[in-house]
Amino acid sequence: MKKLKFYIFIFFFIIHYSLFIEDCSPQWILQPWPVSGNTYDIKFFDNNTGVISLPYLNVWRTTNNGNNWSNTLSGNLFNMQKMDSNTIYGNGSRYNGDHVIYRTFNKGITWDSVAITGNVYRGISFINKDTGWISGFNGNYNEIWKTTNGGVTLIPYLGQIGWGVIFFLKYKINGEYYGWCSSDVSMYKTTNSGNNWFQVGNTGHGIWQLEFINENTGFATWGGDAMLKTTDGGLNWVSYVMPSDNGIVINNIKNFKIINQNIIYGDAGVRQFPSNGFRGVIWKSTNSGVNWGFQQPDTSYHFGYAGIDFTDSLTGWSYNIHTTNGGGPIIYTGITNNNEIPGVYILKQNYPNPFNPTTTIEFSLPKDSYVKLKIFDITGRTVFWVTNDFLLYSGNHKYKIDAFNTLGLSSGIYFYRLEATQRNKNNEVFIETKKLVYLK
Repeated sequence: MKKLKFYIFIFFFIIHYSLFIEDCSPQWILQPWPVSGNTYDIKFFDNNTGVISLPYLNVWRTTNNGNNWSNTLSGNLFNMQKMDSNTIYGNGSRYNGDHVIYRTFNKGITWDSVAITGNVYRGISFINKDTGWISGFNGNYNEIWKTTNGGVTLIPYLGQIGWGVIFFLKYKINGEYYGWCSSDVSMYKTTNSGNNWFQVGNTGHGIWQLEFINENTGFATWGGDAMLKTTDGGLNWVSYVMPSDNGIVINNIKNFKIINQNIIYGDAGVRQFPSNGFRGVIWKSTNSGVNWGFQQPDTSYHFGYAGIDFTDSLTGWSYNIHTTNGGGPIIYTGITNNNEIPGVYILKQNYPNPFNPTTTIEFSLPKDSYVKLKIFDITGRTVFWVTNDFLLYSGNHKYKIDAFNTLGLSSGIYFYRLEATQRNKNNEVFIETKKLVYLK
């Protein structure tokens, strides 16, 4: 009788746990856009309603989480700023070339346009529906304008700066709004609501996106291989380079989304697979942009993803993909001591073990090999792949795994298995499995 009860318990445990893992399985999943093309920007009001802007393909709106789309604006909308649960402002252009400020006050159902003056608008930053600043070019020199009526009237700051992107904090410091604007490779700052600007630093690049989380800490990208970060209000900028190993062939980052003071997502990276196929990756940092890993969406999309937005820490979108669990595992990779090529395959014990929330797995390859490294549970069900049949070069490799907490897995015993097949020698295969213990 006791044995029967034991088997019944095991049966229901396996069924329950299998359903739990199935619930965890969606990470970045394929969700095609309404038309093919690149993406200027993405903004979602909630988990169902959002808008996307595609070059020369107008603005599209969804009310069912991206499953269906309708065209709501004819024109180019370069950058969007979500003001509240109904309102978006953005800078763009009409098909006749006029640059305008587009606005919607009903979640993208209808749009109007203001600030039609012959100027070229490069960036916008509003603190509310009335007050904001716009950077651009007035036909003769760079310019920054201020508006207090939602862009209908523009008041110029005659300082001949402003072609780059612009950003203002939405709260006051000492009774004034702080803002920053890039102009060529220089960074300018105001501490009196845009009435005066002064140069505070040099980023060395023309900036693509600029955001600050407080008066000291800010982030910027230029479409290159690094995230720029300042912790002194823009005076100095430190460059944190994106990963370039494990098949990453384009380690650029353009658009990013700040979830909180630690978690940041980014787009534009591309990874090459053994069949010479290319797939985009999503960058992710969990320590405020200092270190970066990537997430590998399980799609056949052949180039880098463009645009990224989240409505909370778990639900987000990029071009053609969607996640409801934060995108799943982050792959942190590194290659060390490759001057000492090992003579045999070696899979080391993960460390620390037991662990919470991260652990590192190291292994050695004597020859270039196609590598599968997966994590599975006590039932044999694969929880996630770290790398699946990817070509790695000979040497010592390590992966920092930050996924158990992200996926909401239970404490317990898990296993990791390395399968390595020598390149151009498919009959020589190395397989080894080790145990790891996750403790919350």
